[in-house]
Amino acid sequence: MRIVIFISFFISINISANALAVDWSPGDQADITAAERFFNSLDTYRAQFVQISPKGSHSKGWLWLQRPRYLRVEYASPTNLLLVANGTFLIFMDRDIDQVSKYSYGSGPFRFLLKDKVNLSEDMVVRAIDRNTNLLRLTLVDEDDHTAGSVTISFAEKPMSLVGWTVTDSKGRTTQVTLHDHSFGMRLPKKLFRFTEHDKVRPNYRYGMYD
Repeated sequence: MRIVIFISFFISINISANALAVDWSPGDQADITAAERFFNSLDTYRAQFVQISPKGSHSKGWLWLQRPRYLRVEYASPTNLLLVANGTFLIFMDRDIDQVSKYSYGSGPFRFLLKDKVNLSEDMVVRAIDRNTNLLRLTLVDEDDHTAGSVTISFAEKPMSLVGWTVTDSKGRTTQVTLHDHSFGMRLPKKLFRFTEHDKVRPNYRYGMYD
């Protein structure tokens, strides 16, 4: 179950491009365009996150992004999970069960983050748009497969920033991720986006600052 939750963080929902065309109002389309503009403006990005599992357990960690092809999601102890996008593959590691899995960049609802240009209308289907007190939520779904689940991305506005996302699986179970302590435009060391077999046993494989 731990690895399923971890994979759902980025990859478990298979959202197909252009599954169903949606005619949004000019205001709603402006919201989609603003979200695309935000992602396309990102060069390097760093944040801490808190994740709440479907059973209510909490875990935390760090996220580093260097667009368009590099990503690291690292969990704090005692959660021994790691995701690295190394420019070629998405690599998942669960040290507790000595498991490493590789996936293509074309997998999952967050594949658009690793593309040269984010275009939500082409890369996936926006099913719902919700506004509530300086908060914008976009829900993405595969309309060809209603059992596939959804992901809802939340943005704060003025200025626009990424608040987090909620992944809902095919059984209605939700995994919620909230981001905080954001930083933009910093230089990120290349070691963040490397993964070798040694990382499976290296005791100091984490790079985030933890209490």
